[in-house]
Order: sequence, then C-alpha cells, then structure tokens
Amino acid sequence: MQLFPNGRGAGITDAIQGLVEWPVIAVFGLVTQLGDGWFLFALGGALLVAGEAFPALRVDRRRALFVFGLALTYVAVIVALKGFFGLGRPPGATRPPDLAWAPGALALVLERATTAEGAGFPSGHALGTTMVWGGLALVVDRGTAPQRFGVAAAVVGLVSLSRLVLGVHYAVDVVVGTAVGVVLLGALYRVADGGTEPGRVLAVAVVVGLVGLANGLTFDGVAAVGGAVGGWVVWRTVADATPARPTNRREIAAGFGVLAVAGVLFAALEAFEPALPVAFAGAAVAVGGAVGAPLVGERLA
Repeated sequence: MQLFPNGRGAGITDAIQGLVEWPVIAVFGLVTQLGDGWFLFALGGALLVAGEAFPALRVDRRRALFVFGLALTYVAVIVALKGFFGLGRPPGATRPPDLAWAPGALALVLERATTAEGAGFPSGHALGTTMVWGGLALVVDRGTAPQRFGVAAAVVGLVSLSRLVLGVHYAVDVVVGTAVGVVLLGALYRVADGGTEPGRVLAVAVVVGLVGLANGLTFDGVAAVGGAVGGWVVWRTVADATPARPTNRREIAAGFGVLAVAGVLFAALEAFEPALPVAFAGAAVAVGGAVGAPLVGERLA
C-alpha cells in the first residue's frame, strides 16, 4: 500500500514551478540557506561562542548549546526518517535552472543552492528550520514571545516555500517536516529543562543517530552519529569548566578561530566523503571542537 496514494504534491509544486522564472529561483536559492545545515550549525556555533555578546541576541552558553544540540538532533532525525521512508523528490530536483548568464563560481553556488539529491520525505530544511529557529525563540531573552515566535514562523514559512519554488520538495514533505519539527522541539525543550540541560539533547542525538544506522551504514548516517558522539563526550568533559558567558573580545575571537577550524574540517568531510571510520572520527572531532570552542577560546585568550 502506498503511503500517499494521491501523491505528495497536490499539484502545488508543479503550479509554482510554472509561474516562476530564474530571478525568483535565484532569490529563493538564497532564502533556502536560512534552513540549510551549514547555516544552522554556523548559527548555533556562533551563538555558543559569543553567548550574551552575540549581536541583537542575549542567551547564556548553556541555552546556546541547546540550540546547537537541536541542529545535531535534526540531522540525526532526518537521516533516520529519510532512510526509513526512502521517498524520492519531484522530477527535475537535480536539474539546475539556466545559469549560462552567471560567472563560473557564481553558477556553481547557485546550482548547489537550487538543486537537491537523495530522498525527499520529509523535508530536512523544514524540520531543521522549525527546530533551530523555534529553539531560538524559546531561549533568547529579547523582545516579546509573540515577536520572537513571529520571526521564527516567518523564517520557517519562507524556507518551506523556497523548497517548493525550487522544485526540490512536494508540499507534503514540508508540511510533515514542519510538524515533526514542532513536536520534537517541544519534547526536547522539556527534556532539557527549558534549555538549561543541553547535554540531554546531545544524548538524544546520539541515540537517534544510532537508530538511524538500522537503515544501513551510509556516510550521512555515520557522520551524524560521529558528530553527536563527539559533541556529547566533549560537553560531558568540559561542561563545568566552560564559562557561562565570555569575558572579553579576545576570548570570543579565539573561540571563533576554533569554530572556523571545526567548520573547515566538516566541510572537507562533506566534500570528499571519506571511508566511514574516517567520517565518524572526523565528524566527532569537528563537532567536539565546536562544543569545546568557548573553553579553548578562554584558555587561548
């Protein structure tokens, strides 16, 4: 029996695709980055390093790590769900728009931003955006709750719409991704005692990642487990020693240096997709380095 006997698109993706031209597609290729894995990790990592000094946001480092842990958990969950359902994307999801007008480097960036490969259900962008931006709305001490959740809802809506405009997801994919994200966010917020016990979220990411390996040993699955394990082990080691807030700009700058090295390592893993043991170890070092960046920054400064 088919999971969606009447299809997952409800004609919405095809209708949108018939209305948009390449300038709109290019714009939404940029919008969709607000829910891309690299951006969510960079946002969570930057908030963790800068803490209450992060521009326009006020949050201590434990709650910042809660947001970072949400990004880790989202990756583990989406790998497990996509591996379980194995449902494809709309036809043409891997075909970029006509980019003959763009210089070589820009064309490569736009091609990556406007296409997608692999399984499509549920939408990882919708799920991850809901969890991370929703998590920010829960823990950030700025503005009123309606204002914070309004911003989060707007970002989730734009990112979800971008997946349809780009033709890389069906409507059901983004709806289910958002719904799962809301449920997980609520559950993890309670598990983490209002975001003050981020280690519990990291532990959940480890467990979910291991469950996801039941679908098979893939690069994404093994890297997700490695990253979760690395983050969890490092936090258990440095939790009591990590300062709750930065004390000066040198400490923040040093922490961002460590975070940048971790990001470069993770980008290299994504680019070259090495053997699975290397993927596990590399992801563990990269994510562990990001989690330990505040403490290392303090010691270096």
